[in-house]
This record gives sequence, structure tokens and C-alpha cells, in this order.
Amino acid sequence: MFKKIKTTTHFIFIILFISYVIVTYFSNETQIKINQNRVVYSKEFNNNISGLPFLKTDTDNIIKYNINNSDENKIKKRYFWNLLKDE
Repeated sequence: MFKKIKTTTHFIFIILFISYVIVTYFSNETQIKINQNRVVYSKEFNNNISGLPFLKTDTDNIIKYNINNSDENKIKKRYFWNLLKDE
């Protein structure tokens, strides 16, 4: 008997806790606070971004590919699976 009472009270407390969390999370007051914080953070972000200097790119024509020696750079064929085969 005591075990049933104990489990039902735990179940009731869990249901009450979950309902309390859902009600407070979806309340208008919380949604207003979230929207205000988003506005404040976006304004701070825009202010920080506007103060950054633009740097001139100096990475043009840095990498030069040598296509003539492509035969030398071939990948060596591996024979690992051939070792596992039964002969």
C-alpha cells in the first residue's frame, strides 16, 4: 500500500514539475524577454561588425599547380584486401 502511494506521489510531482516548466517557458513574459535579448544582441553584433576594417585580399595567384609531373604523384595501389583472401 505504501509503495503505491509513494509511486503516485512521485508521478504527480513529476507531472506538476513538467507542467510548471512548460507554462513558464511558453508564457508571454518569457517570450518578451527572449525577444528583447535578441534585439539587444543583434544591435551589439551590428555595432561590432560595423567597426571592423576591411582588409585587402593578397592571396591572388599564390598557388601554382604543376600539372606536367602528374604521373610521378600517382597513389600507390594497396594490396591489403588481397592478403585477406584465401588462396
